[in-house]
Amino acid sequence: MSGNFKVSLTNASKMMNAKESFEMSKDELEVHFPKEIKILQGSPCSAVSIAYPNGEGSIIIEKPKS
Repeated sequence: MSGNFKVSLTNASKMMNAKESFEMSKDELEVHFPKEIKILQGSPCSAVSIAYPNGEGSIIIEKPKS
């Protein structure tokens, strides 16, 4: 899998200095989200979503388009 992953933050307006979406490399994401990257690599899924612990939004990680 090559290219950068798209990372989107929902409800980012409540977080200071947060961008709504940005790109990260596989190596960068594996440090913070190893299970989610493994899911994306081993399945036909194009994205995974991780809920914020406080329930006020989520982080969406999308595979690079091939």
